[in-house]
Formats: sequence, C-alpha cells, structure tokens
Amino acid sequence: MTSTADRTVPDETLVLNGVTIVDTRNGALARNLTILMNRGKIAKIGRSGSITGTGAAKNVDARGKFVVPGYLDLHAHPLNSSDPEGSLTLMLANGITGFRQMSGTPETLAARRAGKLMPSIPAPELLEMAGPILTRANAGSPAAAVAEVRDQKAQGADFIKVIDVSPDVFFAVAAETKRQGMPFLGHLNPDVAPADAARAGMRSIEHLGPKDSILLSCSTEEAALRQLVAQRPPQAPPIAGPVPESVIRRAIANPAMFTDSTESSRYQRVIDTFSDAKLRALAAQFVAAGTWQVPTLIRIRTQMRGDDHIYRNDPNLRYVPAAMRQLWEELAQQFPTKLSPAVRDSLDRLFELQLKLVKPLKDAGVNIMAGSDSGGSAGWTIPGFSLHQEFDLLAEAGLSPLEILQLTTRNGAEFLGRESSMGSVAVGKDANLVLLDADPIASARNLHGIAAVVRGGAYYSADALNAMKQRTAERVATLPPPATPLRPPCC
Repeated sequence: MTSTADRTVPDETLVLNGVTIVDTRNGALARNLTILMNRGKIAKIGRSGSITGTGAAKNVDARGKFVVPGYLDLHAHPLNSSDPEGSLTLMLANGITGFRQMSGTPETLAARRAGKLMPSIPAPELLEMAGPILTRANAGSPAAAVAEVRDQKAQGADFIKVIDVSPDVFFAVAAETKRQGMPFLGHLNPDVAPADAARAGMRSIEHLGPKDSILLSCSTEEAALRQLVAQRPPQAPPIAGPVPESVIRRAIANPAMFTDSTESSRYQRVIDTFSDAKLRALAAQFVAAGTWQVPTLIRIRTQMRGDDHIYRNDPNLRYVPAAMRQLWEELAQQFPTKLSPAVRDSLDRLFELQLKLVKPLKDAGVNIMAGSDSGGSAGWTIPGFSLHQEFDLLAEAGLSPLEILQLTTRNGAEFLGRESSMGSVAVGKDANLVLLDADPIASARNLHGIAAVVRGGAYYSADALNAMKQRTAERVATLPPPATPLRPPCC
C-alpha cells in the first residue's frame, strides 16, 4: 500500500479507481483500491483516493469491478494458424494476455530472432515457443532426434515438444534436452509409461496423455495392456523428409476419427479396470518428478465428440476463416460414418474418465495449467473463446473457482519461472490485467464477464474489446481461400 504522501502522482499512464483485487494465492478480496500503472508495470496500489493520476494519465472509474491477472493460455497455436492476426486479437479480446506457442518452424524462430514474428496489433505476449514438433517424420531415430534437438536449440526454441516418436527416440530426446538444458514436453504414446517419462524429466504432459496414455497406468490390467500395445505395429510408417506445418495441422484436426476396433477395445478394458489407488500412486510420481499437466479438456471433448451440434452451430464460428470451418464441418460429417456406435461409446466413456482424472491429480498436488489447443487445425477450438470453455470443463471436473483462476494465472507464472512479473496483482508486476463484473471466487462463470482488459498498461474497455471482435469477423469474411484447399485426412 502507499502512504498519504503519494496522493498525487504526476504524469502516469493508467489509473484504475475503486477496484477489488483478487489474491490468486488464497482468493482473498482487497476492496476499494486504486491501481496505478506506468510503462507497462504496476507502479502503485493504494486505498481509493490515495492516488491520483494527473497530466497525461488515463483515469478509469472501475468501482465494483474485480481485478485479476491477465489469463494465460499455456497450450495454443495462434502463430501458425491460418489467421494469426485474428487468433491473437480474439485471444486478447477474451482476456488472454500471454500464451505458450506449442509449435513453430525454422522460419518462425528466425522471425522471432529478428523481432519480426508478432504482428503490429494489440496482442497477448508470446511467453515461450517451440520449434518444429518432433514426430516419426523428423525424429525417426535417436540420432536424428538428437540432431534435431541441437538444431532447435541453436535456432532459439524455448523447449522441445514430442508427439509421436518411438520409445527409444523419446528417451534419447529426454537425455539430449537434459544435456542441452532445455525442457522437453508434449504427448505420450501408450508405449511410454508416464512414470518413466516423469523420471526422465518430462516437464509437462499435454492433453492428459492424450487418449489412454496416462490411463493405462491406472488399470489393474496395465501389464497385459502394455503387452498388447507393444505387439501392435505403428499406425503409420515414418515419412522421409520434412513435413509442412499445414500437413501436420490437417493430420491432427481430429485423430479420434481414425480410432479402430482394436484401439477401442483397449479403451474399454482401460475404463473397466480403472483403479483409484493406481491413479494416486501415479500422481505421487508426477509430484516427485515435478511433471506438470495441461489437460486441454476442451480439445479432448471436441475431438471425442467431433460432430456435436453445440460446436457445429457455435455463433463464434463467424470468427474462423471459411476454409477452416469447412475442414471442421467435413470432419464432423464423416464422424458418424467412420466410427461405429461401439467405438463412439468407448470414446465418450474415455472422455468422461479423463475428465475425472483432473481433480484427483490436483488434490494429490500435481501442478496443472490451463490451455485450449486453439489456433491450429484442432476442430472447433476457437481462439480465446475455447479457453473460457476450458474454464467450464474444469469446473465440471470438480475444481473450485479459485483453483481455475490459479490454473490460468499463478500456475503459469510458476511454470515459466516468472513469478516476479506475473501471476498476481502487485506492485512491480506486469500491467496485464482482466477486470471482471463479478467475483470470480464466488463462481468460475464470473471469469467470463470481462469488463475490460489491460495489456502492457494499455486499457481496452468492453466496448473496445467488442469492436476488436467485430473487426475480426468482418475481416475474416473477406479473406481469400488458401491456394491449396484444406481437406480432412483421407485415411
């Protein structure tokens, strides 16, 4: 707090008067305060009336508003989306002031080194970025994977992400990233046990596996199921040469569509033999190893229920380029014809079990962050809006409003080692804030009621945010189709 000697502070940038600050540590509410921001930082906090901005200061009457740190989307792909400008604008308009870019290319890494990556529009902060995702295509052997890790470090990647590599490659990546001092994270294949991945230093596991990669370790028949996995050949042979990012996006738009009866039968056995005791044991191993989870429940649900009318009729689709909407709709139309009723039932039940993982993991002390997987080809995940859908699913999973707020603020700051500048509303922290109409500790639904956003000390009212959305919809409607039309995978 400031003293009465600070009643007048000249020539500051932004002053919010009469706010309630929400403490992200414990949910405590500090009412009737004034926040003064200058040069992108919170400079002073004091009782209402104890600070007055003069000169060029922008004074905002924010009485009745609740202030929290800007939301963080810790699993997103806006910079390699089909419309980066629209993706970033929608994220900011929905309160997201920082994001982790989960895939990159040599070109995007080079653009960042040159300071030319982010468009010159109001946008969230790029917090971290990967290079090209490691798959069987560019990391088909341990030697190739080691070389790729070294190349990506030289190009400036912040971390290494794997999604589909063989076990020998996976552990070669773990060893090399440790030597290079780089985090590695991403997906688990079912032939890599999550406890082994955690012990090898995997920093975060995305999408709760995905599929049954974590749940296999919670089955009382784990040994037999892993033997079945080991006997199954890879679903796709390695592809020689680099794979364009656009191809990868199409291939992962909805992998659930390609679930076969063998895989579905394994899911049923995993579901039928689920053990709470084995989950608790696995959670303890995650805690001991410091392995984080980024559930992206909205990504899992849109994948498992890819033809749900809720997504196909979402009015926010007006913000999505026509070519991407067409891809998603084509996938949705194929969904019921490519998957039998039995397979669809197993996918539904698998999602419900994944949803039930979140609270026990959190209660056991596993660190969790919020992410949406928006911005790429992931079906029906609309930038900005999908993080709010994630909040609702986290509430459905049993997390408290405070825990959900922490997942999208404080926890990300801890994961990134940036607690000194992010994750709470305090003097010296970045001036990235969300003003809410109602108390987010009373209900997670109140995280949706955004009255204003502050990004780098710049103030965006609700009217300004709505105008940003409207301009995005109008611009998207005029975008020409891509030179090569997007098509769903054929097999």
